[in-house]
Amino acid sequence: MLLARQKYLNGAAEYLLFMWQMEDLLRAVHFDIDTLEGFIRTYVPDEASFQEERKWFKELIQDMRSERVETKGHLSVLEEMMNELTYLHQTLLKVWKDPKYIQFYNEARPNMEMYAARAKGFGTNEVEMCLQALYGLLVLRLRKEKISEETQAAMDSFSALMASLSQHYFAMKQGDQKAALN
Repeated sequence: MLLARQKYLNGAAEYLLFMWQMEDLLRAVHFDIDTLEGFIRTYVPDEASFQEERKWFKELIQDMRSERVETKGHLSVLEEMMNELTYLHQTLLKVWKDPKYIQFYNEARPNMEMYAARAKGFGTNEVEMCLQALYGLLVLRLRKEKISEETQAAMDSFSALMASLSQHYFAMKQGDQKAALN
């Protein structure tokens, strides 16, 4: 919960990537909370925080099981957030025509097209595709695999677009339509 809260405050896109990682982590340990104790202790400052994190993971396990996403897929709350981001993405491009956002989009678009051709339909929309690509980059880094300059440049453009989208998302969530336009 501590890390999740921090990631949420850092941005909607970063939060989604983190939560996807936590879903995969739970799948990797076969939903055994005891296996995670060492991991949890690496980032919690005290016993009370440890118990809070352990409880959070238990609830996440329960949610994943009740929503039947033990082997693949994402929790409904994460899917809803993805839908909101996708809707906002389209709104920024087509309704509000936000110039700064359009600039980020235009910089990322050629990379999205190349990624879509390589991914062969992996990702149902541009937002999901960018996030899946960034998640793939995270996995490559965890494996300590070499990342080409071309790939890094593409991921940087996705990251900038998702960071901008995240800023607009939080402004929208706070009910500040004016801020969502900046």
